[in-house]
Amino acid sequence: MADYVENNQAGEEESSFDFKALFQIFILNWQYVLLSVIFFVGCGFVYLRYATPVYTASMKLLIKDDDSRRTRSANGIAMDRLGLMTNSSGFDNELEILTSTSLANRVVKNLKLYVNYVQEGRLTSREVYKNSPIIVDFEEGRLDELEYPIFLTISKDDEVIHVSGKMFLPEDEDSEEDVEQEYTIDKTLDSLPSTIPTPVGTLFLGRNPGIPVSERDLHVTIYPLDAISTFYASKVKAAPTSKMTTVAQVSINDNLPHRCVEYLEALAQAYNDDANEDKNEIAEKTEEFIGERIRIIKEELDQTEFDMENFKKRNELVNIANDATTALSASTSFQQKQVEMQTELLLVKSLVDYMKHPANAAEVIPANLGLSNQAVAAQIGEYNTLVLTRARLVKSSSEDNPMVARIDDQMSQLWPAIRRSVESVYEDLKQKKKGVDSQYSTYLGRVKETPKMEHAFNNIARQQEIKAGLYLTLLQKREENYITLASTASKGKLISKPALPHKISPKSSIVLLACLVFGFGLPIAILYLLTLMRYRIEGRNDIERLTKLHILADIPVDSTLTPGDRGICVRENRNNTMEESFRGLRANIDFILKGNEKVIMCTSCIPGEGKTFVASNLAMSFAFLKKKVLLIGLDIRKPQLVKLFGLPADKRGITKYLAADESDYELLEKQIYPSVGHECLDVLAAGIIPPNPAELISRSNLEKAMEYFRKKYDYIILDTPPIGLVSDTLMMGRVCDMAIFVARADYSPKANFRFINELVADNKLPKVSLVLNGLDLSKKRYGYYYGYKNYGGRYGYGYGYGYGYGYTRYGHYGMYGDYSGTEDGKASTEK
Repeated sequence: MADYVENNQAGEEESSFDFKALFQIFILNWQYVLLSVIFFVGCGFVYLRYATPVYTASMKLLIKDDDSRRTRSANGIAMDRLGLMTNSSGFDNELEILTSTSLANRVVKNLKLYVNYVQEGRLTSREVYKNSPIIVDFEEGRLDELEYPIFLTISKDDEVIHVSGKMFLPEDEDSEEDVEQEYTIDKTLDSLPSTIPTPVGTLFLGRNPGIPVSERDLHVTIYPLDAISTFYASKVKAAPTSKMTTVAQVSINDNLPHRCVEYLEALAQAYNDDANEDKNEIAEKTEEFIGERIRIIKEELDQTEFDMENFKKRNELVNIANDATTALSASTSFQQKQVEMQTELLLVKSLVDYMKHPANAAEVIPANLGLSNQAVAAQIGEYNTLVLTRARLVKSSSEDNPMVARIDDQMSQLWPAIRRSVESVYEDLKQKKKGVDSQYSTYLGRVKETPKMEHAFNNIARQQEIKAGLYLTLLQKREENYITLASTASKGKLISKPALPHKISPKSSIVLLACLVFGFGLPIAILYLLTLMRYRIEGRNDIERLTKLHILADIPVDSTLTPGDRGICVRENRNNTMEESFRGLRANIDFILKGNEKVIMCTSCIPGEGKTFVASNLAMSFAFLKKKVLLIGLDIRKPQLVKLFGLPADKRGITKYLAADESDYELLEKQIYPSVGHECLDVLAAGIIPPNPAELISRSNLEKAMEYFRKKYDYIILDTPPIGLVSDTLMMGRVCDMAIFVARADYSPKANFRFINELVADNKLPKVSLVLNGLDLSKKRYGYYYGYKNYGGRYGYGYGYGYGYGYTRYGHYGMYGDYSGTEDGKASTEK
């Protein structure tokens, strides 16, 4: 028995998820579930219609390596091929540049993204791009100075355009108050294009051809360049496609699909422009240096030619023959060397003078000047690469970048070394030239006989040749530099153009699926929670979850009863739901009772559950079998049988026998009402209500009466008080063979079954079973009893004759009311 009760309690306290109950709730309330699904799916479509979508577009950009980056050691190349080395930090720097604010600034300016247009609609406003009926722009020269947004509202009033808005003026540096000044714009324009002057700059307004002006307002916002550039830079994502390539996957999310595509295309162009500007900086500096030297050499060459012309005119010379061929040939050879060395010496001297200027310390050094010393040329190329790398890093970040500091250290170490190398080359050339000059003087002495005139002429010719050679060399270098400028290739190659973007938010399928699930699950969840929160039982399923006791029968509501009817619903030779329910109850009781077991107790936990109704109709059902049946009203505190069967109120009842000092069977027989409603049904009412019902029930006369009735009747049915209120019923358990607890649907609290399980566990009543009373079959669906109906008053099985609203808080039982006897302690008769 203890194991049986533990199982009952475990079943009562179990809170496992009941899918069957959910299915039953759905079947019973499918109309509400359908309405909920329609409502939430409709809300989903409305949300998708008016929610601001987010699109994404991407492109693939090949970042080309610089020549300096390609110059790697053999070990580095080998490790790269083995996959032990990935992209250098230079590629990571390029990714940072792609997402930098400075590059976004270029794109924003090119596409004029600092102007935002929002067109009002019938329900919501929408952002427009390229199709705004009115184009607004700001003074380009003062765009960088704009600190606060400018808010404009453009409306069409008949044939004129009305512009209203506001802006905040920058704080006055001389003012001590830290207060922003608001400036209001309110102007009517008769025609477009037009301008509106403001304290921070001029606004330009014009028509967009082909797009008519709407009657609804157009809201325009002009953002500061730095703020909008930062905003767009934050939306750009750049990442390598793999670790072994220099291909960048660049993407952007935006509300407008065409703006995504145009932004990526403009970003690629701005990136190449920025890289080309860095590359061309060396060539531009070189071109400036060569141009200046050509101007100087040209002036010197003109002066030399002028001196030669004057010399010939003054001396009337046409041609001077070389009389000393051998000497002159040798001197000519050294003279040629002098020319070459003088040319290189002048170039080096110019480079030395360039590096002596402190202003040129952080600038690129002119290259490609034809220096014979390749080590110095390599140092100059390395220094120029560092200068360009530093400039690009400063553009994308700041001078506080650790890489900038590292490059500054390298430049500070490399500059003195280059300067010393150039000076060393210069001194070496000077020494070599001294040797050549010495040789030339030697051979020149051999031709002393040559007239001084010829000597002077040769000096002038030599100077002319030197200047002419230097002039031609500079012209050649300038042409080479022009070729370098013209052949600058783009740093980034677009290998996958941005296609039409796809929408990433909101996702229609996910939103509609969520609405469908929510619309389907919410009403079921609410109904399921309401079911769990109900403290009354609703049907058989609730009882089966609360206890393992057998349910002998489900007694339905008799809809034919009226307030004036008595509570006997079972009729002979009638086959309706009520009769079948009591026939089933009768059959189940016969299976439980064995041998000489005849006494059946009908009780309940609280009044109003219909125990008297069940006991009376059960007795009548047994009588229809031609079985001798006795119905005893042992609810002597609140008797109901006299009123139920319409018996005469002549004070007959079992209390008179129980109160006798000795057992008198003749007296007991006189208290019985024979053949009540049927020839086989006798009724023993409660009789006079005593002041001490508990003491009467505990007397031995009750056992003697039951022994006497067992010999005379086939079935003895006891109508007992509610066991949850008084202890009389427990004392009656000693004379009973079976106990039936009556529970009423939509009335009996679930907590009662804990009390019933405890009684079974303590074995205080024999063969305890349950009867479920008061089921409304009109609300029964698929074995589940749904709905709540108050069966108080005189209807159903807890009608006015039973323990409807006449007991407990509904009447006068125990702690709910007065169930302790009669008023003033005097006995009264059952009415």
